[in-house]
Amino acid sequence: MTERKPREVLVREDLPAIDPARLRGMFDDLSAIGGTPGGGVTRLAASREDGIARDYLRDWLDREGFRVHIDQVGNIYGLLDLAGAGAPLILTGSHLDSQPLGGRFDGAYGVVASCEAVRSARAFGEARSRPFSRNLAIAAWTNEEGTRFQPSTLGSSVFAGLYETAAALSQADRDGVTLEQALGGIGYLGTDDPPSRVESYLELHIEQGRRLEDGGCAIGVVEGNWGTVKYVADIQGEAAHTGPTPMKERRDALLAAAQLVILCRTLSDETDGELVTSVGRLDITPNSTNIVAGHVRMFAEFRALDSARLADGCRRFEGAAARVSSPGLSISLRRTTERAPGSFDSALCSLVEAVARIRGYRTMRLHTVAGHDAVPLRAVCRSGMIFVPSVNGVSHSEKELTRPEDMEAGATVLAGALYALATGTDGL
Repeated sequence: MTERKPREVLVREDLPAIDPARLRGMFDDLSAIGGTPGGGVTRLAASREDGIARDYLRDWLDREGFRVHIDQVGNIYGLLDLAGAGAPLILTGSHLDSQPLGGRFDGAYGVVASCEAVRSARAFGEARSRPFSRNLAIAAWTNEEGTRFQPSTLGSSVFAGLYETAAALSQADRDGVTLEQALGGIGYLGTDDPPSRVESYLELHIEQGRRLEDGGCAIGVVEGNWGTVKYVADIQGEAAHTGPTPMKERRDALLAAAQLVILCRTLSDETDGELVTSVGRLDITPNSTNIVAGHVRMFAEFRALDSARLADGCRRFEGAAARVSSPGLSISLRRTTERAPGSFDSALCSLVEAVARIRGYRTMRLHTVAGHDAVPLRAVCRSGMIFVPSVNGVSHSEKELTRPEDMEAGATVLAGALYALATGTDGL
């Protein structure tokens, strides 16, 4: 997308304030949906719990006077016509799905904060009879986490034209249930067209790291993203008895997987963590204590800010997989995600910084290691991200925590940035 240089036009009196109690109340309501005894949530994409959370959001949007659209992959849009039909659109949002035994803040905080920010921006402008030049909208994207269905950021990638609708709907979970079937089961297999004329997208999210906390900063201005490559490795061996089968004759798929798991960590250690690697899931068949594993499906990922380093790690992993293969044991690799390192819109970064400065918040520029819906949105509009601190950098865990004052800070900055964009006082 073409970037334009920002101008310093914001003044303190021109920014809305949010209601912290209202923000917290909505967040607590959502946190109870799929809540776990350990204080987290399990709300997998298109699950029963996800359906209840979607209903909660949809009811809120209806009450607040938004037009609600649901597209073919279940993305929810709340559209607010402030500047009239056909005006450019400013979009904000995040996702409602979680990891299993995941945190309450990941994604859901961004959706709730978007609701409060847009509500506050609208009320602020109407109270001052300030004309809006752009419409506002909230999005809740389908299957951002990529836990139940692969790949991650699936709904936003379809919106951005990076993934075909039919391919997305055909993705199946471990039980063979497709996304299409799951969305139909919870009543969110939509038929509406997604919004058009989206000019900018701004997403608020927890950092999921500890740089902001360590630096004493309330707001992270996200300049770009690390590159990511994710693999599914199908390792086909031969099931056999774990007792009488001679060791030399075993075709142990799990042993081959273990060798690749260790390699992934070794590749990262060699770069002192500049290449981040992980194997987070193994599906073992037949998964019995007395049977040599006949088949293993392994999920591996590689992340780096430097594209050459990322490519080298992937090359070495693929080469090792070829070497581990042997007569009677084969490894098939499939890349499910290929996300290059990239930059967010520089003018949006400057706008976030300006709003944060006016509100008195310390900021830090940083890159996101994790993937977010803002990354695919970059293909179709100006896209940017705001981070708030994560206590001890913990995420994808029931211990995930962002302090109330940081939640308020993020929503306040988001509201100010959205208001400036929607009223044309942003200088973009």
